[in-house]
Amino acid sequence: MLARTALVIACLELAGCAAFRPPASPPELARARAAIRAAEREGASADRRAAMHLALARSELAQARRRLSVGDQEGARWLLRRAEVDAELSTLLVREAGLRDAASRTLDQASALAEGKKASALAERKKASALVEGKKGKK
Repeated sequence: MLARTALVIACLELAGCAAFRPPASPPELARARAAIRAAEREGASADRRAAMHLALARSELAQARRRLSVGDQEGARWLLRRAEVDAELSTLLVREAGLRDAASRTLDQASALAEGKKASALAERKKASALVEGKKGKK
């Protein structure tokens, strides 16, 4: 009887183990990883502010993985959402820096063009004045 009970218990334990599956990775994990990769592709490591947010996103991803390993799904999901947002902010900061640089170059070019036009207009005025003075001197 004791052997039979032990056998039944062993079978139930095996059935329970076979039915147990570790929880699936939350969808936020893939989104956070993708956002971090996007920030890296944009060159977030080269910009001081963007690099800070990228490092924060990586840290949050690591913390989320630790939480997942101990079964804290909700805490992990919260950290993964934060990691995704920090990585996206990192990407946007890099893009903003690029746009600022482009705008600054455009303003410099516009200023140079305006200065060139002023110089050209001034030269034209001097020529016109010289012609007028030349005609006055002939009379």
